[in-house]
Amino acid sequence: MKPILMSLLLFCFGLQAQAQQEHGVSIPSHVTYDAIPVCYDFGCKTRSIVRLPLTDWQSVANWFAVPADNGEQEREQIRRAIGWMEVVIGRHTPTHIDLAFDKSHNIDNRESGQLDCIDESVNTTAYLRLFESSGLLKHHVVIEEAYRKSLFDQHWAAQIRDTKSGIRYAVDSWFQPNGYLPVIQNGEDWEDITLLSAVVDNRPDDEGDEVKRSFWHRLLRGE
Repeated sequence: MKPILMSLLLFCFGLQAQAQQEHGVSIPSHVTYDAIPVCYDFGCKTRSIVRLPLTDWQSVANWFAVPADNGEQEREQIRRAIGWMEVVIGRHTPTHIDLAFDKSHNIDNRESGQLDCIDESVNTTAYLRLFESSGLLKHHVVIEEAYRKSLFDQHWAAQIRDTKSGIRYAVDSWFQPNGYLPVIQNGEDWEDITLLSAVVDNRPDDEGDEVKRSFWHRLLRGE
């Protein structure tokens, strides 16, 4: 039994250590407000190009109107700008119906507009590149998407790097419905998950305990 157990453990840790995987969806390096790529319907099944009216774009850019003094302040601006960007994009696409996780209003007949983590990571990365292309980011650069894999599933999120500290931060919109503020979490903490599930929100809650909201935890709890 010991060799079998050891092999299983090595296999599981090997999954954790796998290199970045590609989901196959390309994201332009330079994004403008009149040509924003937007994905939805799971795995970027549907892809639209949204041309925002200038007034809509200005309402998003206004979150950066007062320059941030440091990376922490700018990450809060990014959270609010991404949340509002989702609201604005939802005026021009069916993404306004998007629920948290991979939930749907009608699981037997999914309405167009629901997003999975691939859609969310692609869209958030595109929005961040729009902010970057527009000169709104003073303390961060947009880098490759964050990726993690467990025994049962895998998960993607957008990612930025603090130019002063060099710390990576995952920008994860998947855990909230459309228009809510995304999770922005230290990349190493975001990657620190159990072997059972990568689709888990592992942020500390208000009392300092980890919140486990993965598909597997919800299934076991009958949620």
